[in-house]
Amino acid sequence: MTAVAVAAPLYAPAPQAPAPQAPAPQAPAPQDLAPYSRAHAPLTPVAPQRAIPAAYVKRGPLGDPTPLVCTVAKAALDIALGANGIDRLARWITPTLRTTLLRQQSLSRRAKYTARGQVSVARVRLCRVSATAVEAAVVATEGDVAHALAMRLEAVSGRWLVTALDVG
Repeated sequence: MTAVAVAAPLYAPAPQAPAPQAPAPQAPAPQDLAPYSRAHAPLTPVAPQRAIPAAYVKRGPLGDPTPLVCTVAKAALDIALGANGIDRLARWITPTLRTTLLRQQSLSRRAKYTARGQVSVARVRLCRVSATAVEAAVVATEGDVAHALAMRLEAVSGRWLVTALDVG
């Protein structure tokens, strides 16, 4: 083994005498502050806050899925009966449901099905099956004909996502 010598620095800082310290300021008594306005009160320093990107902010609990259930039920029934507009559901349904709805749309068009009237939702029943899942039963009408729809919604990435859908 070899020894390594460590040299002392050529320039060392000169020792300094401690600076005289001023006495700590005394907080004035509450009766002494009476003549002063709030603008003259001493300010306390505030630590700067860093901006947190929106992607990292924890989201609150999901709200009531009833409006989403109604929207998805109307659109899904329209599509199953042959209407266009599958893209408006893309955000709320899984890719397998999209494929299934497109197949049903294609079958309705080949059969030359014509709608009997405008689609509307008559009744919705929700059942929360867990903290992150809801099942819904919907009665939708197309003119004078009633259709039953059943769907399951799950909480995925801070939003409701329809994972199962049956159109009757």
